[in-house]
Amino acid sequence: MGTEIDIRRVLKYPPEAFVSARPVDLSSGENKIAEYVAFSPRVLVFQGFSFGRVEDLNFYADIDGYSKRVNLDNLSATKGIDYEEDLKFPAVKSSVLKIYAPTAISGYQFRHRVTVFEPTTSLKLLFGLDLTSRDKELAKKYGLEELVRAQIPEPFNLWEGVEKIFTVAKKLSSSGDVARIIVPSGYKAVLMSISALRPDSPGKAYINVNRDDVDGVLSLDPYCLAGLSYDVPMRIVGLDKIVVSLDVKTAGNYCIRVVYGLGRLTVREKIMWKQDLTEEERKIAETLDLYDRVEAGIK
Repeated sequence: MGTEIDIRRVLKYPPEAFVSARPVDLSSGENKIAEYVAFSPRVLVFQGFSFGRVEDLNFYADIDGYSKRVNLDNLSATKGIDYEEDLKFPAVKSSVLKIYAPTAISGYQFRHRVTVFEPTTSLKLLFGLDLTSRDKELAKKYGLEELVRAQIPEPFNLWEGVEKIFTVAKKLSSSGDVARIIVPSGYKAVLMSISALRPDSPGKAYINVNRDDVDGVLSLDPYCLAGLSYDVPMRIVGLDKIVVSLDVKTAGNYCIRVVYGLGRLTVREKIMWKQDLTEEERKIAETLDLYDRVEAGIK
């Protein structure tokens, strides 16, 4: 992902969780390392931050018009690129991630994850977003205002809907496919994690992810991943295929592990993702009130 990120280009079956793992070149002073644009009215949740341990670097995030809403004073005191920091914060309007560097640094290691949610009535109430007349109708029907005040929603599970889990482990010395997942009819595939043996410098190879009719969903530099001892979580859904490939720039051996899951494609998911329903599935949806419940954001 580049500095300016339009998440709409890669989003297809929300909620989905995208990972950015590319080195950044820092100049002396303030550096804008990622800016998420044009995502409203969707809700973004940021997690999975990992930083190279370098003295006197300062990370901060400007969120929804608030400067330095998140601030890490010195990145030499973080867990390092092998682990994720204990950070989680939402954005509903704007998000700019920045690093201040006292001197220029080339190829700084940085990684983060953003989960993208469509704005259901429940999410709008939770984050104080404007309600349409339809939202107000659904809120009254299901008592959503009271429900939001009564309890904190459970965190979204990146493995939701997965019934079987598979691992692909390969060593490649040239460009090629790491995993080509063809989705059986009536199922969905979920790309759950990618791990790789970390090279000693950036730009030696890139791990790319395409799915269905969307290319360039992810492009990860193994130099910014956590090594084979740790899985970097994500959630990329495919209904046709998911292809994980390696693009080698410098000759060498590259060890890569991919974890993915399969699960039945439910009627609820087909409604969420605007897929055609059979006559039988429409009857199920009407009987269980699934059309309104999906729009409201409740199960």
